[in-house]
Amino acid sequence: MSWSALLILCLSVLISTGCAAVRNGEAVGLTAQPIAERYEFARLLMGSRCRIVVYAASEAEAASICAAAFDRIAELDAVLSDYRDDSEASRLLRRAPGEWHPVSPDLARVLRISQEVHRASGGAFDPSVGPLTALWRQARRTGQLPDTGVLEEARARSGLGMIEVDPDHDRVRFARAGMGLDFGGIGKGYAADEAMRVLRTAGFDRAMIDFDGDIVVGEPPPGQPEGWAVAVDDGRGGQRTVRLSNRAVTTSGDAEQFVEIDGVRHAHLIDPRRGLGLTRPVAATVIADSGTMADALASAACVLGPDEVGRLRALYPDVVIEVVVGGNGTDEDAER
Repeated sequence: MSWSALLILCLSVLISTGCAAVRNGEAVGLTAQPIAERYEFARLLMGSRCRIVVYAASEAEAASICAAAFDRIAELDAVLSDYRDDSEASRLLRRAPGEWHPVSPDLARVLRISQEVHRASGGAFDPSVGPLTALWRQARRTGQLPDTGVLEEARARSGLGMIEVDPDHDRVRFARAGMGLDFGGIGKGYAADEAMRVLRTAGFDRAMIDFDGDIVVGEPPPGQPEGWAVAVDDGRGGQRTVRLSNRAVTTSGDAEQFVEIDGVRHAHLIDPRRGLGLTRPVAATVIADSGTMADALASAACVLGPDEVGRLRALYPDVVIEVVVGGNGTDEDAER
């Protein structure tokens, strides 16, 4: 074969594989990257709709990695759910009080973070309000508030100070029987973080997870260096758009889950300090580095309200916290 024919053959192979180009008469190496396309999948998990958007080279590749992310969330539902009697959290508190019990790394981690936000919020965030949550659900069904004695008994079985976590050995000890855990204010944020970790570990950094308003985003989509366009509820019945990358945003409030009894609105957001649901319409939006912290701090901010939320801003200066009281156009008081 002549040198000219050999050169033509080599260039043909290089160009067809995308591995090299010719510049100034010389072959220059290129690393061919598949063109990433946008794919979207959704699944009902933890009682809510979870949507994943990911950029991948093929639909089959995207479907496979998203299925793994959904499976991770399903695993966490089996750990954190308070609706399931067979969840790890439910089974834990049916064991003997006063003794150390081994728990999974996930349950230990969520409890440790919960303790941090509990301290930072002065007790406004407290996932040990399971007994109080049960009373709120009963009130929603019956249209009646619990009597004082029942409420006080449930409050006596609530309080994160009665739960100890040994971070070195992933074990937990609780002080009394009849306690209950409700991770509704942190669980979906943690699950979204873990789902994103599955995607990133597999090399899918350009992704967004929207777990019923708990949103975690990775690297910006192709051609959008300013980040993902995320629609956020403004607490007044409308939405606004923010641009984010490698961050998380959560909006928490009482717009959907509440019960009205004797003309008073009682939200599903429990104020651990009173033992009852919040009676003022409120919404809080938090932008943080993780879905876990965004979820937990949004829950705490709703309970604290605009007058007390400054304590969280002082402790977490890199976190954006916005609180709106009296949404949907009534008695609005926005604090940022």
